Amino acid sequence: MLDVIAVGTLLAKALPYLAKPAERLATKAGDAIADASMEFAQRIWAKVGGRLSERPAAQEAVEEVAAAPDDEGARFVFERQLGKLFEADPELAAEVEEIMAEAVAAGAVRVNVEGERNVTITNSRVTHSSIISGDGNTVGSG
Repeated sequence: MLDVIAVGTLLAKALPYLAKPAERLATKAGDAIADASMEFAQRIWAKVGGRLSERPAAQEAVEEVAAAPDDEGARFVFERQLGKLFEADPELAAEVEEIMAEAVAAGAVRVNVEGERNVTITNSRVTHSSIISGDGNTVGSG
């Protein structure tokens, strides 16, 4: 299953450059994000950008994230719009998932976790597992 939050995070950093092509020409996008990340963001944007622009709510979300990539509220709405797009088009979701897998393998997607007892999963295919946080826990089978 495609991790929409990871896609949204990758695109959010690049949207100021991807969503405004004319302005991007005057700015070196590589100064803002890693070259590898930008490459994968461009590939994903080529697949989803036009589709998002066809949906007014999605286009508004794109514009808000492009204006403020670190705004968590704007990113939440953007990720929800991506999720709706992928739900409506499983083939597109599969294509983006392949690109994201390449991005993870290339080290272009990173997860930073802060605080105590956080769990980080680098892909969303965890099955038949126990994830436990806390003190004095015992895990057994049977």
